[in-house]
Amino acid sequence: TNYVCLGGLSVEGHHLSLNFVVEDNKVISVTPQFFGANPALVKNENKSGFEVGTRILAKEEQLGFDLVNSLDDAQQKQAVIAEKAPEEIRAAGETQPPKDAPVGIPAGKLTSEQQKVLRELIDEYATAVPAKISAQRLAAMEEAGFDGVHFAWAGATEPGIGHYYRIQGETFLIEFVNTQPDVAGNPANHIHCVWRDMHGDFAIPIE
Repeated sequence: TNYVCLGGLSVEGHHLSLNFVVEDNKVISVTPQFFGANPALVKNENKSGFEVGTRILAKEEQLGFDLVNSLDDAQQKQAVIAEKAPEEIRAAGETQPPKDAPVGIPAGKLTSEQQKVLRELIDEYATAVPAKISAQRLAAMEEAGFDGVHFAWAGATEPGIGHYYRIQGETFLIEFVNTQPDVAGNPANHIHCVWRDMHGDFAIPIE
């Protein structure tokens, strides 16, 4: 269908929210973008139909662990914002992301190898949409300045204990949290993660 005015499409599930705004036959917004998984790691108790050991949103979680565990003591002092992870991503269910200033360690203070991991982690979220749109997301990040993208961590740095991270640049916000138990009661085995537009979700400018 050719759109000549503003229109939208939302694809919703219990652990899925994809939102598209179209104007004059062009996609102008693809946020908020939310994915979740319960369980995140399939265990015997889950009886989910997937093979035991299957991980959902595996790279989103593992790359976060890889990055935080690669930080030296001085870097961790900047990156770790709390000993305990929050129970949920901020502004869950809200129409716009929080406008708090970035916290944590800026990419400019990471080593080249750490920056590579951070870029790979960001790519996991950015490329969840069609290639043309993901390229626009990444180009906007680079134009705003990758060195100013901040990585923040809260909670444990190993699986099975509540953990959370936030990646924030001028144009985007990523949040990941795994604190809730799965359906079988296994702790920290229930992921929520989101990509949001710091200029405004749903193509609505943030005032």
